[in-house]
Amino acid sequence: MRFESRDNALPLGPLMRWLVLVIFVGLLGLCYVHMKHKLKVDGDRCRELEMALEALNEKLQVAGNEVMRLTSRPELERRRDEGFIRMIEVQDSRLNRLRVQTTALAAQPVVRSDSGEVLP
Repeated sequence: MRFESRDNALPLGPLMRWLVLVIFVGLLGLCYVHMKHKLKVDGDRCRELEMALEALNEKLQVAGNEVMRLTSRPELERRRDEGFIRMIEVQDSRLNRLRVQTTALAAQPVVRSDSGEVLP
């Protein structure tokens, strides 16, 4: 007795092709969802960093204004009058002057000798 019945055979070739196609499309969908989620998370992080940068720029501006105020001439004179800052006169022997040569356009320091004479 032989049992050769082809009526109940499953078409595995086309079934496997559709199964592979469905798995591939499912993986593509999962990748798409993952990328969209990562894009949203990265966008939120970027927005947070931009807001932090704006806050730091505002603090820097406030600090710069405070430095300008504290180093202004009236403020320094007020602090000097209070005795907080002591000022001394700069001695002539401690100054270095530059003289520009017109031919070479080079700056050279001018030095005073011990006798007070200016040396090139």
